[in-house]
Amino acid sequence: MTETAPVADPLTDEAVRHLQGLLQIDTSNPPGNETAAADYLAGILHAAGYDPAVLAAVPGRGNVVARYPGTGELPPFLLYGHVDVVPADEASWNRGPFSGEIADGCVWGRGALDMKSMVAQELMVMLLLQRNGVRLRRDVIFAATADEEVGGDVGIGFLVDEHPDLVRAEYALSEGGGTTMYIGGKEFYDIRTAEKGTYRFALRTAGTPAHAAIPRPDTAVERAARAATALATTPLPFRTTATAAAFFRETTRALGLPEGERVLSEKNLERVMGRLPADLQHFLHAITHDTAVPTGLRAGRKINVIPGEAEVLVDGRYLPGQTPEGFVEEVRAVVGTGAVLEPIDVTRPLEDPPGGLLYETIVDVMRRHAPRATLLPTMLAGATDAKHVGRLGTTCLGFGPLRVPPGFPSDSLVHGHNERVPIEGYIWGINVLYDIVTRFCS
Repeated sequence: MTETAPVADPLTDEAVRHLQGLLQIDTSNPPGNETAAADYLAGILHAAGYDPAVLAAVPGRGNVVARYPGTGELPPFLLYGHVDVVPADEASWNRGPFSGEIADGCVWGRGALDMKSMVAQELMVMLLLQRNGVRLRRDVIFAATADEEVGGDVGIGFLVDEHPDLVRAEYALSEGGGTTMYIGGKEFYDIRTAEKGTYRFALRTAGTPAHAAIPRPDTAVERAARAATALATTPLPFRTTATAAAFFRETTRALGLPEGERVLSEKNLERVMGRLPADLQHFLHAITHDTAVPTGLRAGRKINVIPGEAEVLVDGRYLPGQTPEGFVEEVRAVVGTGAVLEPIDVTRPLEDPPGGLLYETIVDVMRRHAPRATLLPTMLAGATDAKHVGRLGTTCLGFGPLRVPPGFPSDSLVHGHNERVPIEGYIWGINVLYDIVTRFCS
């Protein structure tokens, strides 16, 4: 078995420098402009002896792919991540969102957590593999891609559709887990084994247009408002999955709940909710229910005209094991049949139940790097680029190792102001990720 090569001080400096370089490239999406980041990564990889390819579906939206060759005895392993970021309101930041500045033991910048730090970790793993001449039984593929924040169609989706052989792998690792969580004073690390599918839709209601000076009952606006209120206040049915059941069991164990209350059921969930932190309550609801959240209302052009049509925009998410048709039936049961439901964006959910070769490798590696921590599977209430990679039949897990101290506001910093990553925990994660890759692939 290949031994881990710990990151020394010179490599710490290099790893921080590469992360700063990525953060200093403004890849806010829209418009993206990810080619600048792809070229930056390709230059580093080329200097290290790789032959990276930069590919773009449209000008300015580049993706970079490189491969470390193994013996081919086993199928390839994919490390992937996106380099686009959500926009930042610079006036609300204490440090420049594209400065890459070091302050308070952290590297600051939009994307420091989501997810340029993991891309930089993956880059460092590729550099270490090459420098150490590690012999592996699997090829290791590195892909840093565009467009994840708005769907990934010109990012990893483009590579899957147009260049599948460049990214085809048996297993893949990316974002969605791996950051320290503290529950009941205990240390946890989650491994993303599932994510919900997306069913975004417009709900359109109709009525009789008329002059607003004469009130009329049951207008299109009134019908839309009733539908939006019903969706916002009526939970969709409870559902369980292997991932949610395991997450519930481990978190309730950490909180010291009785053994009989650790089995995930609708009754147990209701029983323990009041004893859980608010954020955990919201999360548990999201991973045990399909959800349909109204996010926009559109109706009318003139204030003195009752419009003949109104529209509610809804962000729907459905669980593994559910179908799009079943999700629509749940929504119909809440809003009735008097509205037209028009899909806008539909993606499938994913679940690779806890266990399996890569999952167990992560658990084994973490016994060394965080011996007092508990590893547990988790489900994302949102979606990642795994929805594209999974179309190739790849087993996709999420684990971007990052150690943060108690009280560090990781969740609120993702897509929030003052996004930053602790340097010590970022470097720790490089060691963890290198260990995972070398053990799994050898």
